[in-house]
Amino acid sequence: MLHFQRIDHHAQPVLPLKYIAFVGAGGKTSLIEYFAQRLIDEGKTVAITTTTKIYAREPYWVTAHSDSPAILSMPLVRVGKTIEDGKLTAVDPGDIMHLGSLYDTVLIEADGAKSKPLKFPASYEPVIPSLAEKIFVVSGLDALYGKVHDVVFRWELLRDSVGIDGNTVITPDIFMSFFSESILFKGLDTRKCCVVLNKYDMLRQKSCGFDIARWLCSNFELLDIIVSSITLRTFYKISH
Repeated sequence: MLHFQRIDHHAQPVLPLKYIAFVGAGGKTSLIEYFAQRLIDEGKTVAITTTTKIYAREPYWVTAHSDSPAILSMPLVRVGKTIEDGKLTAVDPGDIMHLGSLYDTVLIEADGAKSKPLKFPASYEPVIPSLAEKIFVVSGLDALYGKVHDVVFRWELLRDSVGIDGNTVITPDIFMSFFSESILFKGLDTRKCCVVLNKYDMLRQKSCGFDIARWLCSNFELLDIIVSSITLRTFYKISH
């Protein structure tokens, strides 16, 4: 029997953890920023960084240019190796470890999706640091019933891999097929993962999101699952 629990203080599960990675599509950055604010509200300090690229929102620290001691005294900072076209570039594992010595929690954006709700990974993706204690695998439920070429980042790789045409509509079955070792769980230990089915508020049939959560519970033992609307600050934890 499945249990659906409304979670009001969703930062709580990440408080004891030092290094947390985020992959997938459909709300990674929003979830990272939400966690960061909740952790700060709890009196913690937070570094947001990346193994790919993130937008250089203030306050940020570019490690290749300076030590920025004033910025390091702030409760929240975004960190990249350099800045290119308004984005902070990937740091290396040593940088991430160093950030862990300066901040209570390090939130790591380890994937890119160009604002699409789903993605198919390239051969070099995702870029998960070995330090990651928890990995949030995000997907946007607003991909449902959209066309593959509109809602999937790197859809051409999906087509070449499994033969799904760009004009194909994303049904629940196709959506669920993304949760496999070759797509969203590529290179991941699912025992460390929490799947976040985001944007359930955009579904005409809200039950569809929970049906997908049930399927995940049935097919992946020990996997943490959350159905969310990050925009509305609403989270449901799904468990057996």
